[in-house]
Order: sequence, then C-alpha cells, then structure tokens
Amino acid sequence: MQMDAVTPKIHFDCTLCGECCCGSMKVFLNSYDLFKMASFLKMNHSDELFKRHFVILDQGQNTLNLPRIRFKTKPFPFCPHLINDLQEDLGLRGLCSLHKEHKPLICQLAPFSRKLDLKTGEDEFTYTLPHPGCPGSSGIRVLNIEEEKASLAKELDFEKRYYTLLSQNEEDSQFLWSFPLTQTFENLLTAWEKGLKP
Repeated sequence: MQMDAVTPKIHFDCTLCGECCCGSMKVFLNSYDLFKMASFLKMNHSDELFKRHFVILDQGQNTLNLPRIRFKTKPFPFCPHLINDLQEDLGLRGLCSLHKEHKPLICQLAPFSRKLDLKTGEDEFTYTLPHPGCPGSSGIRVLNIEEEKASLAKELDFEKRYYTLLSQNEEDSQFLWSFPLTQTFENLLTAWEKGLKP
C-alpha cells in the first residue's frame, strides 16, 4: 500500500515475534549501518565486521555487491543480533541487541519500505509487512509516515548520500564499507563526497 495524502496513517504494533529476523530475509546495510554496528561492537574499523563474519558482501540491487547481515544457520537461519527472551508464560519474545540506536535503517523503518529515485532526489514510502502473516498488522497503534520520516531524517539523508556515492563509484565502491571509526560519520561522509577516500 502506497502512502499518500489520503492514507497517511496505518495501524501497526510490533508484537516482538522475531519472525522478520529469521529465515531467508536479506538485511542489506548502508555505510551508516556499518558504522553504528561496528561502534556497538566496539570495533575500530568496519572491516572487522567482515572478518568476524557479522557482515558479508552479497548481490543486491542492480547486481551490485552490497554489505548485508550474515544470518546464523543453526539451528535455523536467524539474525545474529536477535535475542530470544523467554517470558513467564514460556512464550518467546524476539528482541534486537542493536535496538534502537544501532539498528539498521531498514529495520527501523519497518513496516515501511523506501524507494529512492536518485535522479529526482524523491523517495516513496510504502507499507510493507516485515514478513507474511506478520501479527503486528492487526495492532491498534497508529503510525504516521511523516512522523516516522521526521524521527529518522538524519539517517534517511545519510542513506540518500550513500546511494548517490555508490551510483557514482560503482567500479570502486569498497571505501563505502571499509573505513576506520576514528571520526564522526558525518565527517567521513563529507570527505567521501569531496573525493577523499580512507
């Protein structure tokens, strides 16, 4: 369902079932996601995410190799940051160890997905269930896409700038996911935009 002036609000309330963190999901990451994740794990360089097998390169949009979270495979495929919390009623509650400050943008946006047009600079947000049959869709909490966008404005801007750099450096894009964490991400991104690479 596309969000527009007629349907600015949707009903959704995450039940913490953890299903969107399991199975065949592919969670692709932008540079700021890598920066946040490496910071959370107290790493000095984003390369450590790849060396420690938290992140791999995989074919993403337009056949480009892009970084994504490497799911664990046993006893079933699941995100390495998923924490299954056993409740008093013996039910499981799926929590994210990265929540909320270090969580990837794609996960923070759920249940919205973003389509970005780099030629026009416009983006479109659609309501997309995190997984088929997601119980959150029957929730009573009302989400407003404009409020969600406002709360994530900095990260949405970082992602737009990341994809712009990626489109300009398709043949040599490794610098976008191989960098030291010795400065703020804003400074790092600005340096890349000036043609300076680590």
